[in-house]
Amino acid sequence: MIATVRRFLGFDLPVPPEHRKNFTHLYWDVAFWGILNGSIVNFLGVYLSRIGASPFQMGLLTAIPALMNLILTLPAMLLLGGKPVSKVVPQAALITRAFYLLLVPLPLLLPPDTQVWVILGLVLAQNISGTVAVMIGNAFLAESIPSEWRGQVIGTRSALVAMTTMVTSVVIGQILTAMSLSGGYMVLFAIGFLGSMASAYQLFKIKPIAPPQPVSTAAASPAGMLHLGILKGPFRKVLVMMFLLNLAIFLPQPIFPLYQVKVLHLSDQIISLAASLFSLVLFVVSAKAGAISRRINFRQMTGYGMLIASGSTMLFVLSFEPWVYFATQLVGGLGWAIFNNGAVNYLLENIPADDRPPHLAWFNIAANAAVLLCGLLSQTLVGSLGLSGGMLLAVAFRLISGLAVLRFG
Repeated sequence: MIATVRRFLGFDLPVPPEHRKNFTHLYWDVAFWGILNGSIVNFLGVYLSRIGASPFQMGLLTAIPALMNLILTLPAMLLLGGKPVSKVVPQAALITRAFYLLLVPLPLLLPPDTQVWVILGLVLAQNISGTVAVMIGNAFLAESIPSEWRGQVIGTRSALVAMTTMVTSVVIGQILTAMSLSGGYMVLFAIGFLGSMASAYQLFKIKPIAPPQPVSTAAASPAGMLHLGILKGPFRKVLVMMFLLNLAIFLPQPIFPLYQVKVLHLSDQIISLAASLFSLVLFVVSAKAGAISRRINFRQMTGYGMLIASGSTMLFVLSFEPWVYFATQLVGGLGWAIFNNGAVNYLLENIPADDRPPHLAWFNIAANAAVLLCGLLSQTLVGSLGLSGGMLLAVAFRLISGLAVLRFG
């Protein structure tokens, strides 16, 4: 059985000895992160919905990280000038994830309306350091994985995070069913914090495959970091596509938890079982991402994945019966597995290896501008279109963005 799983994940491939330790730590990093993903990441929005968060507050949950990224991208790059990416990313990740510990006592200490604002404040605070981790995280991966192995390693990472997310979601569902709202979520927050710390530890063990690349001091200046020459080259088209894709991804994010709780009336147990099913499909498809990338290119994976995701979003809107909701997860797991593995590589293959910081800075700005816009528009969308109308608009955006990548990307 173990041998079969190893073959399925590609662990039996002849990895060069000098890369084995890095790959192992990259796999453990994301496996532990799946525990965080299956607990806090998946359920924080649901928790806020259950304790009475408004559409405006749910929009802030999406908008705050994007706003902090936009505000802090250039100052962070100026501050990081000359510092090695391989050291900065683990440190930033550790500081960011330490904030999850503060979530643990909240359900017991504060009334629900106060909890909502405190959680939003914690999200804002953790994204000060989180901006650094997000901004140069892709450069960290590029430094740690040879280009010829990226499809396989990133696909295996996606499979592992799906597997641990699936197991965690099942466990969390049982905990939330057996315990009170406050007690269950305290345990959930504690589990997520421990997973995040174990993941951060693994990042410190990863070494670059070449001499550590610093964030260039020349690039890390207003002129070098945001020079307009990048916008005049071929990367401009990639930025437009990434803006559209992030708009499509995050437009429904503030609406999803509200729709699950207030329209579909789904229990935490159903949500957790469905999340497990989603992760199972994500695991199976992601494990074969390397094989898929050898049949179609990364741009096509990105576009086709988003088209499938738009179909799953339409199913979600109609998920008034549990079996339809479970079908949504089957289709969504397929689409997001293909999209996730395609999009990361589509971005990296269009960035020159010797000029990553300024290109990633522009990507960070484009992506977070889209996310911020989605968060700020959520209350207006819900107010004018309702929860169902907002979800249907998201279906349309995902369909259009997928077609745009295939046609113009």
